[in-house]
Amino acid sequence: MDSVIGVDPLPLASDYTRFARRHLRAIAAASMVGTLAGLALSLGQTNTFSATASVALRPVPVYVMSSVSELAPPPVSIDTDAQLLRSTPVLAAVGHQLGTDPALTEQHMSVTASANTSILHVTVSAPDPGAAARAADAAAYALVDVRRTTLGAITHEQIRQLRFQVIAQEGQLAREQARRLVVPASDDLFTTLLELRTRLTELKDARRVPAEVITPAPARGVADYANTEVPMTSGAALGLLLGCLVGVVRDKSRGASLVPEENAHAR
Repeated sequence: MDSVIGVDPLPLASDYTRFARRHLRAIAAASMVGTLAGLALSLGQTNTFSATASVALRPVPVYVMSSVSELAPPPVSIDTDAQLLRSTPVLAAVGHQLGTDPALTEQHMSVTASANTSILHVTVSAPDPGAAARAADAAAYALVDVRRTTLGAITHEQIRQLRFQVIAQEGQLAREQARRLVVPASDDLFTTLLELRTRLTELKDARRVPAEVITPAPARGVADYANTEVPMTSGAALGLLLGCLVGVVRDKSRGASLVPEENAHAR
């Protein structure tokens, strides 16, 4: 005996529209409640303000070693200075302005660098615009002090060693001048002495002004953009989903189906 295998009908587009019309109030109410909940959530978030101070870093000159066996100091890059912004003195200065624990101030700070330059931009965020500006300036000026005392190539000890080299080279040049005629333009001793003096001057300048705050933070920080669209849209979508679920539950309780009997195919 031949038998006909029944196939469950697929819902049509008109079935969905009828479903939406039947439960329009529930869907609209749930979407509205979700939108209002998202708006309330976004308005309840604490406003934050950001301020940025820019620091120009003086290039650290090459250190002249006293002997060939002495290890050269590590190269100083802009990444090194970015790490110095996370040092304890800088975090303490920022924490003092923000009134927070220095261990927690790092999450309020961010640092960027201008491409192909030695300029760092220090940004601090805080609920108070004035505190954000003061903290950004405090971080920038604390970096200048930390750079002066921390970097190995601009410490007092290395300047002292370089001075000894200059004195030794001057003494050697004086002894050679007593023995023979020294022509400064072509003499290696005189050339080396000039190089040592130039390096010493550069090292002193770098130690005296290791960095400079070229753009202090404004008096008040700028309000960060409050992204209210995401929670509102998410709340509306969640409300729409809940409204549809409520409609499905109501149809099930009434014995109704998404596909009405008149649209069902014979089995």
